[in-house]
Amino acid sequence: MDASLTAYLLAAAIRITGLAPVTVDELPPFVPLSSRDLERQVCPDGGPGCRGIVAYFDALHYRVLYRDSLNLDEPFDHSFLLHEMVHVLQHRQEGNAMYEDCRALLRTEAQAYRAQNIYLRAHDQLAYVGTRLSQASCTQ
Repeated sequence: MDASLTAYLLAAAIRITGLAPVTVDELPPFVPLSSRDLERQVCPDGGPGCRGIVAYFDALHYRVLYRDSLNLDEPFDHSFLLHEMVHVLQHRQEGNAMYEDCRALLRTEAQAYRAQNIYLRAHDQLAYVGTRLSQASCTQ
């Protein structure tokens, strides 16, 4: 991924979320993969929840995986990388506590989708992402 796009998306993620800033050098590597390889990396058992995945922050290996078919000249496509940068910022601030329970997971996803949607609106994109999250709930 282009260094200027990385810096731009990082600055946007920090500005939109207010999360503690990090430098570009502190970001994980961004690894482009085919859709099939991305799904295999994220869900090696082939669960249906991974179909159509676009990008993923792999906290265990500290890397961001994304579809190699993304057009990184298009705000809609690189908004998915901004979403994952929000997860990187969350992880640097909270560590694995962001995954500690259902409520924490929903909170972190909501913040990342909110940032992505703000970014999309700022770039005149009519898309809205994360609609399924509003239907999610925790049993406890």
